Amino acid sequence: MPALQGVIISFRDTLVMKGQLDTEIFSEVEKLIGFLKLRAVNFAVLANDDWYLTDEKGKRYSLVDRLRNRWGHFEYFCSSLDSSVPRKPRADATKHVINKMGWDPDSVVYIGASEIDAFTATNGDLLFLRATWFGEYTDYGLPFSSPLDICRFIDTFCFREHWWFMAIEDNPFRFYSLATFSTYKRAHELYSQDARNAAKFGRGHPEFWLAALVTSVYFTGLHQEMNYIAVVPGHRQGSGNNVMGDALDLFAKCFRAKYLPDLVVRHTTAQKMQYARTSRIPIDHRTQLDSIRLERLPMKSPSDPYKTPPLKPNKTVLVIDDFCTNGYSMEAVRAYIEQTGARVIMVSWLKTINSDILSLGQLPKFNPYVANTFKKAPVTKVYGYHQHATDHLASEEIDEMFRQYEDWNWPDGV
Repeated sequence: MPALQGVIISFRDTLVMKGQLDTEIFSEVEKLIGFLKLRAVNFAVLANDDWYLTDEKGKRYSLVDRLRNRWGHFEYFCSSLDSSVPRKPRADATKHVINKMGWDPDSVVYIGASEIDAFTATNGDLLFLRATWFGEYTDYGLPFSSPLDICRFIDTFCFREHWWFMAIEDNPFRFYSLATFSTYKRAHELYSQDARNAAKFGRGHPEFWLAALVTSVYFTGLHQEMNYIAVVPGHRQGSGNNVMGDALDLFAKCFRAKYLPDLVVRHTTAQKMQYARTSRIPIDHRTQLDSIRLERLPMKSPSDPYKTPPLKPNKTVLVIDDFCTNGYSMEAVRAYIEQTGARVIMVSWLKTINSDILSLGQLPKFNPYVANTFKKAPVTKVYGYHQHATDHLASEEIDEMFRQYEDWNWPDGV
């Protein structure tokens, strides 16, 4: 899978801000450019209109020429100077740049600040990194308050070689996980503890796990398939995930998808899986199947429900859970969603060590929008942990990323 190859950068409110130059912020922007050069990541500037500087005598200078004098040559695509360059936010604006630069479309990110930049990135199917150091102009994309933060994101998450620890593609069963979960093995303990604190209590570094998940989904191309994002609810009655909700809404907006926080409803509090395992209480998929249902008209915004059910045969739902042990929760959600005709891709942050995934067999036809009681929950396939944990280096990489993340600073040479 390709890692980061190129960056498209917008002028306005990203490299410079119209009006008086903020020299302090601009010095940080120059570090961003230096960082990209140091990491051998090519970049191109995309603009609709050319930019000029005016000196105290009223003489105009090309901003691009001035920047090239400071940074060296870089490619500049400007619609007002070259009619062959499509204007933002058209989808072919970024495609034009990518083709001219010879980049792989799956290995490019877009850095910008405005709403037009957000539409340009999403229309071009690119991950949008939103620069907020000059101001807040849109709520789309992943926000970064400084050039240092955006470089830390790129350095930590975008040069990875191991995107998934476990990737099972056995249609219609599709499951992916970032790394191993274990708080007892030293190699996994540090990041596993943080992931548990982030998912359960909102402590630790939830932004780390969001970034790791977003980049794995993006650079492996899964974002091109998904229409909706949903979460597996906790064992208590209710829906959504209070800790991950805002982050997942941002996640969805990065990829022109919709986060549906109330799609999967826990209508009855279920036996907590961890307690059942430690107490040796027998459990299977029915614990989950009998306690969830789908919301027929979920909310597409905080005050606006869908008028008709959004799940249809041509739609795909990315179902996210924080941890997966045997897959009971995710498989139950998959069974309900597939009753609508929609497809499912299952993703978990971490996969519990040495535990197999038990895949549900064919269930009788049922109404997914009401509570159901199942007499049987047949297991037709076991995805063995050791057989399907295909990239153990992914866990090592996550551990190294996590250890470097909090203390990341500008590398020498920037």
